Amino acid sequence: MRLVGRLAVQYFLESARLYGELLPGDALTSLIFLTIIHRNLLRVSRDASETLAYSGSDKPPPNDKRTPVTVYAVAKELGLSYETVRRHVKRLLDAGVCERGGEGLIVPAEITTRPDFLRAGARNYENVQRLVRALEASGALGAML
Repeated sequence: MRLVGRLAVQYFLESARLYGELLPGDALTSLIFLTIIHRNLLRVSRDASETLAYSGSDKPPPNDKRTPVTVYAVAKELGLSYETVRRHVKRLLDAGVCERGGEGLIVPAEITTRPDFLRAGARNYENVQRLVRALEASGALGAML
């Protein structure tokens, strides 16, 4: 299982690097950005028909399907202080890659469909494929299923 841990860390670091190239700040800013997207899309990802409807990168869930998330909820999920997350969110807001509404933060669909984010998403999909191939080659994937 140590190999699985190393492969997971390698995947995570590559994903953070890919999105870090598009965002202001540092790796923590990228992690906060990805957490906001993850929380925005939780409702969609828990519904099989919604997941299928929006599975293509050319048709992401519209903004009204995204669940806003508060700075507090992001801080709690990541085990960070509210003030730390607030500072990083300010960078994201200032860069225009995140929006604040009455109920919280969203990363709008318009951001995730920008050409630079689509390229990063395609490269991240390749990153996922490498992870799966490495898990298969090690025999770890079969043991996990």
